[in-house]
Amino acid sequence: MERTSRRMDGFSSFIVMDILEAALELEARGHDVVHLEIGEPDFQPPEPVVEAMARAVRDGKTHYTHSLGIPELREAIAATYHEDFGLDVSPERVCVTSGTSAAFLMVFAALAESGDTVVVTDPGYPCYPNFARLVSAAVRAVPVSEEEGFELTPELLARHDVSRAALVVVSSPANPTGAVTRRGTYEWLAGCGAPVLSDEIYRGLTYGGVQDFTALQVDDRTIVVDGFSKRYAMTGCRLGWVVVPPGMVRSMNRLAQNLYICPPSPSQWGGLAALAHGKPFVAAMRAQYDLRRRALLDGLRGLGFGVSHEPAGAFYVFADISRFSGDSHAFCLKMLHEAHVAATPGTDFGKFRTNRYVRFAYTSSLERITEALGRLAIWTASLPRT
Repeated sequence: MERTSRRMDGFSSFIVMDILEAALELEARGHDVVHLEIGEPDFQPPEPVVEAMARAVRDGKTHYTHSLGIPELREAIAATYHEDFGLDVSPERVCVTSGTSAAFLMVFAALAESGDTVVVTDPGYPCYPNFARLVSAAVRAVPVSEEEGFELTPELLARHDVSRAALVVVSSPANPTGAVTRRGTYEWLAGCGAPVLSDEIYRGLTYGGVQDFTALQVDDRTIVVDGFSKRYAMTGCRLGWVVVPPGMVRSMNRLAQNLYICPPSPSQWGGLAALAHGKPFVAAMRAQYDLRRRALLDGLRGLGFGVSHEPAGAFYVFADISRFSGDSHAFCLKMLHEAHVAATPGTDFGKFRTNRYVRFAYTSSLERITEALGRLAIWTASLPRT
């Protein structure tokens, strides 16, 4: 069969994976590549998580669970909102999912009708528009610029009729820019009645005194997606969650039953251990990320990359390459093959000025980042300047 559905016509590839796969091919041929492209922690999960998952397998906890997660984990997730923010979130509203990707797809499917509008930022996480297209929703991209710190603001949102949108997606801290959305934006959205999905997968990975925050502090109706991948280095465990209003729970239940049956059982017991024992691990990991962030920022700026906005969260630097090139995709391929440094073209994240930017992830060790900067110093010296 050669013909696929028309919805696939606008379904873009995930360019970061194209870069990763090209880098792996270089490594297979014997080249040493510094990986600054992939948004995956290089740390191992906390030891109590590893032990809990192994114990779950040994104890036979490898069968189907409730489609929305084991009660113990839903209760523990709800409890974190009380411990961290003083909020009373019912465990019944917590839906444990097979990674946050499953959570997004379920929320989009539950709320967006064919032809409805989903509002996202540009640049922004590239899978959001594809989730919208998969449910036949239209995408409205709100351009965010470096001059404004890549931040989604009420002034920007006011230029778009977001009150009629099926969903406004806010990512904070944001991928690829590391921008943190201020409370006032959530308050403005709550005031105009727009349904909000707050992507908080990088919550807790903030720097420079930025306070931890959840959109539920502003509006209890907000849909909040979070998970274990980034904060606890559990990417392959495929474990996330979404907090939804009570009226959405049954819809999420039916979707989970049909699409995924249930989240991975051993991972759920690992998630329970992460919440119980992971805070010191997160604090130590965040301190390491901050050291890497500073080294990468200083190094890139010293080489002529433009970084006027200092990322306050996540683990990315979105650097302006216009001094060297106006084509971020070609630049990244050339950098990979000539300098053996892998990074992600800005064009993976949208269309608004993204040809000018490259995302560098500081998810490799400080030693490897130093190695990458040394290679880039030699490589960029040979490039023509625009």
